Amino acid sequence: MKRYLLILITFSVAFVKAQEIKKEIEVKQATVYLQGAKVFGSTSVSLQKGKNSVRIVNLPNNLDENTYKINLEKNTTLLSVTPQNNFLKTDELSDGERKLGEERKKLQRQAGLLAIQIKNLAGEQNIINDNLKVSTNDKSTPQEQLIKLTEFYRKRMLEIDNQVFSLNEQKNILDESIAKLDKQSAEEQTHKNTNRKELLLEILADNETTLNLGVSYIVSDAGWVPSYDLRAQSVKKPLEMVYKGKIYQKTGQDWKNVKLFVSTYRPSYNQDRPILSPLYVAEYTVYSPQLEIADYKLKKETAAVNAYQMREDIAAKPSQIPIASVSDSQMNVIYELNYNQTILSQEKEQYVILDKKQIDATYKYHTVPKLNNQVFLMAFVKNWQTLNLITGEANIYFDDNYIGKTTITSNYVKDEFPISLGVDERITVKRIKLEDKTSQKSMNSNKWETESYQISIRNNTKESIELEVLDQLPISENSKIQIKAIETGGGNLDEKTGSILWNKNINSGGSDKINFSYEVKYPKEMQIRYYSR
Repeated sequence: MKRYLLILITFSVAFVKAQEIKKEIEVKQATVYLQGAKVFGSTSVSLQKGKNSVRIVNLPNNLDENTYKINLEKNTTLLSVTPQNNFLKTDELSDGERKLGEERKKLQRQAGLLAIQIKNLAGEQNIINDNLKVSTNDKSTPQEQLIKLTEFYRKRMLEIDNQVFSLNEQKNILDESIAKLDKQSAEEQTHKNTNRKELLLEILADNETTLNLGVSYIVSDAGWVPSYDLRAQSVKKPLEMVYKGKIYQKTGQDWKNVKLFVSTYRPSYNQDRPILSPLYVAEYTVYSPQLEIADYKLKKETAAVNAYQMREDIAAKPSQIPIASVSDSQMNVIYELNYNQTILSQEKEQYVILDKKQIDATYKYHTVPKLNNQVFLMAFVKNWQTLNLITGEANIYFDDNYIGKTTITSNYVKDEFPISLGVDERITVKRIKLEDKTSQKSMNSNKWETESYQISIRNNTKESIELEVLDQLPISENSKIQIKAIETGGGNLDEKTGSILWNKNINSGGSDKINFSYEVKYPKEMQIRYYSR
């Protein structure tokens, strides 16, 4: 008897030791890269002396198995790590999902009963219609009976129509409520953890202990996009730049009250150095119009992407979100958020403020009256390369008014970065062609054309302004066509591009005029045209 009892105790101890411990980690910290994120989580585990099996469940499906790292405390040894997928996992309904399902069934039953009543009333209408047709077509039906039948038809059909109308109104209300419940149910599914990735850990413990088990890994379905707010209060104050990160994560795992880092690093899975292959040249024999069309479409699409777009997005006030601590390493910049953040796993992005700076800028007005008569206020940011900026979209504000959007490009090569702060309607510009100075003449085998223009400017603001005016002369790509500037009005002519730039200082309430003209010489028999590309 004692022998059997000893065997039973030994078996029980062996069973307890072999029993697997299931744990789900709580995310404590996340470092979000431009593409991907490094996540760290932990959980408390009670271990027995000897070998223990710990299964970490509900890890993100897009976890990179090559990047996980297990942190253990003293007196424990990690024997093995086995990544697994739990394909047998059944998703249990949450309390919220269960309540929504019960309410939906209740409303669907009520809507079904109303549909039955509507169907029965429609059937009654069909029967009445059929009987009336038979009685009307039957020559033997007395006239008095037909009159009574018609009166009954009119009265009963009106009653049925009123009933059907009322029932349809009730059913529509129920259908709308069911649709709202469906949307709410879909929202519940968005926040539901459907992850199936698991890690099976074999841990050797020197003694019975409770340890804090840490797990870190990299996921691909998270990241951030740079975004900016550029605010100018007046032309006499520095430009304020608010540097934001638009963070997204769809890992299926909510990051609640986590320590958040935002990094400008972009992990690359291809670390092979580029190999330069030989470059060959051959005779070009076939002309393909499709290639030219494709090239034109590519240029058009690129231009559309780079075009200035106006959109009424409202940005968060800088004071509402804490500023981060910034550290600059050799390969990237890391922003450490000063307060813990909650980033839910969902389709929506969340903005966080990374930095806020006062930037020295010079302000000028700029106009191109050949294209339109509007005058734009421009801010030119100096030494912008030192700001550690990444290419991204920027919202522009002037005097607390939303102006529009522009793009901050990190590969911009000039010393000053231009930013348009919108149109100032108080400054008027008008460009006219001077007909009395425009002429044509012929001599020998050549023809001359003279074009003359005048640009009028008026400053209706309360302050003096510095205004850039840009216009152009045509450029000849044919040696038989010659262009000659007759008058530039003191502007700076660029011979390569044909552009003329005037810098004007105009007092408050003052005005100015610019005159310029040019001559085009070409053979008599030639016809010319002007074009842009």
